[in-house]
Amino acid sequence: MNVLIATYLATNSPSGVVTYTQTLTRDLMANGVGVQVIDAGSTPVGWRKFLGLAKRLMRPLGGTFAAFYDEFAYFTGVYLAARRLKNTGIELIHAQDPRSGAAARLALDSSVPVVLTCHFNDDPVSELVSVFSLGPRVKRVLTNWYVYLFSHIRHYVFVSNYAYTSSKQFLPATIDKRVLRNSVQLAYTPRRHDTGEGPLIISNVGYLDERKNQQLLLAIGRELLLRGKPDFRIWLIGDGPKRAEYEALAEQWQLSGHVTFYGRQSAPWELVAQSDLYVHTALNDNCPYALIEAMAVGVPVVALPSGGIPEMVPNGLGLLAWKTAPELADELLAYADADRRQQIAEQQAAYADRVFNHQRNLAELLAYYQQLTGSESSPAPAPIPVLS
Repeated sequence: MNVLIATYLATNSPSGVVTYTQTLTRDLMANGVGVQVIDAGSTPVGWRKFLGLAKRLMRPLGGTFAAFYDEFAYFTGVYLAARRLKNTGIELIHAQDPRSGAAARLALDSSVPVVLTCHFNDDPVSELVSVFSLGPRVKRVLTNWYVYLFSHIRHYVFVSNYAYTSSKQFLPATIDKRVLRNSVQLAYTPRRHDTGEGPLIISNVGYLDERKNQQLLLAIGRELLLRGKPDFRIWLIGDGPKRAEYEALAEQWQLSGHVTFYGRQSAPWELVAQSDLYVHTALNDNCPYALIEAMAVGVPVVALPSGGIPEMVPNGLGLLAWKTAPELADELLAYADADRRQQIAEQQAAYADRVFNHQRNLAELLAYYQQLTGSESSPAPAPIPVLS
């Protein structure tokens, strides 16, 4: 079987989509599947130079022009890259966004099935409207555009039920879908025994921006200090446009001795494994790897109930309420008890082993590929080397 993985993102993008793509490529190749990948770096050089010039002209004109430029650039870049592979025996396209899926299908052959993994947090149009501050008229144009893109794709993999319900208004009337969660395989030294002694170490992994909302965690830290409860540490693992602002805020709120900014890490879970509690503050997330990694290394997870996150913990265990920083501080203080943290970690780990089981999800995906391509049944997936 020969599979084309298509995405518009570059390999160095700080995105879970890149993690998914790299893991998928590694898993498929380990199971004897032929894989070719096209991404932002695959655009033909001449066209890339033209797009660079167009970008310099369009970006200064404002959000609407920037949004239209991105749609044009991403679609045409993938289309031209995929066209080079027209006669290479591609049997299936696994796209990571609707632009890439539709572009690759049009570039190859309409008979090649397309599977789309839906990583978006709400739906792609809402995300564009939010990023570029677009008005209703532009939103209608983009809605029609995405309905057209989705019309070329019938087979879908959603990483959460939330992702499906939030985007189904764009999809064709009849689709074939699966819900296969993100999953990880990690090689790690067992985390230190949580005795409850010493400061409570709170970790958080993510791009430092408004959506990931790490400012809320700083506000909770400030509240704890105001209450005379300084026995905590906050580890912010990641980088992004808000880092300088958050560092200044930590200093202003006298949190400098309590907050550490670790920047982007190649294996953030290694730091998470040394913490006592993972706290996820994102305002919207689909199926973030950070939560899965925390559960995989035995660290209890608490999170705001945004997006698909309520599906990621058993019976709401570890969900925070949508409240103010003082009220959330009260909730987090309850997790100062090491026995409670251990109990939650064990229940979440057992749940994660079922729902985010890497080998099981891979087996289901391979079976889906075989169904769509008419390939003969193959043995169970080969063991995949864990990440170290």
